[in-house]
Amino acid sequence: MTTFFLLTGIVVVLFLVILGYEIVVSIQTGVHVFNLSDALVNTYCAILERSFDVFYGVLFLIGAQYIYEHIAPFQMPINAFTWILGIVLFDFVAYWFHRLSHEINFLWAAHIVHHQSEELNFTTVFRVSFFAVIFRSFFFIWFPFLGYDALSIVTFGVFLGFYQLVTHSRLVGRLGFLEEIFTTPSHHRVHHARNVKYMDHNYGHILIIWDKMFGTFVREDEEPDYGITSGFESNSAFRAQFAYWKDLFTRASRTKSLSNKMNVFLKGPAWTPEDVGFLPSEYQVDEQGQRMKREVRLSFEYGAYLLIGTLVTLTLFAHLTFTGKSIQEPTLALIFGNQEIIALTVAMLLSVFAHGQMLEYTRLAFPAEVLRLIALPLIVFQFMSEAPTASWLVPLTVGYCGISMLWLIRVAFFTKNNIRRTPSPA
Repeated sequence: MTTFFLLTGIVVVLFLVILGYEIVVSIQTGVHVFNLSDALVNTYCAILERSFDVFYGVLFLIGAQYIYEHIAPFQMPINAFTWILGIVLFDFVAYWFHRLSHEINFLWAAHIVHHQSEELNFTTVFRVSFFAVIFRSFFFIWFPFLGYDALSIVTFGVFLGFYQLVTHSRLVGRLGFLEEIFTTPSHHRVHHARNVKYMDHNYGHILIIWDKMFGTFVREDEEPDYGITSGFESNSAFRAQFAYWKDLFTRASRTKSLSNKMNVFLKGPAWTPEDVGFLPSEYQVDEQGQRMKREVRLSFEYGAYLLIGTLVTLTLFAHLTFTGKSIQEPTLALIFGNQEIIALTVAMLLSVFAHGQMLEYTRLAFPAEVLRLIALPLIVFQFMSEAPTASWLVPLTVGYCGISMLWLIRVAFFTKNNIRRTPSPA
């Protein structure tokens, strides 16, 4: 667990440094890279995915370690060579998981979440579906059979995840000879494109050579238009997770053929049954029929309220993660039997729901946010009143929730968010 905490700390620090650098460069160059509402939704998707992994990850790691200790034909000695070999193999498997996630609809239903945003920046890497946690485990569970233990698999995942972070950038240009070997921001911008000439290319995470070997490589000629072809008009992290699943089940229910019902899930996103068309696209068009980019612009006060609330939710998320990882020899019984973990999970799910309703400015926004502000001090008092930090944590939480309640009344009735659409580049 010490290794996990160390890796987590290093990744968080590096992320904050890189994010700060991107923000500064964006301001200096005048290139619009960040949209607060979009970055918040990316964060909420990450909270859902990582929170689910607290539970599912235990199951995966227990299974991986059992295979390594009792079934694997040999155990790999861990040194620089075997670790580099492992990361290359991990990247190869990740390429095929990524590619199949674009070619098989039930896998795409999870991966589409990562492509819904029409922005591209370092926060985009966190826009992931918790369904992907399940699907990718079936691709990586065979690593223990190659002699790699659970800790090695974790380090491979952390390294690959961090590398992915730096490829999600609009501000980094071509990188010379590195473009021939590694996946660069230029290559990955192509992957996030909805332009016909770019779509379904550049699946590599670390090495671009897999795309060159298997015929899925395309160079970036001009900066792409980002997002999905059908558009996604929501700031709800929950809707982001389930929207395409709803699409698949709707089309499957409407087609008459049993084989077509199955093929809706097994064939690719470009296919639909002959008796059922694609569901309507969500994006808006201007008077000339040109697609408009959806940008949610928040007033300063409304954005500040949501940002502070999100930071509090991230604090809960960090506490949940460290609580789960601190359990010695964790099992599902210990995880599900831990009332603090369950309470923190419920609080985070409620928080993500409330934040999303606030961004959508729905009728549920105010009551959901009130419920969040009531639940937080109750959870802190119930589970942390005996902690060494209780003397300041409890009154701080109560104070935050009290002030936020008054602030909520102001922002709910005197400010609003504005949806601004601009024509997408030709």
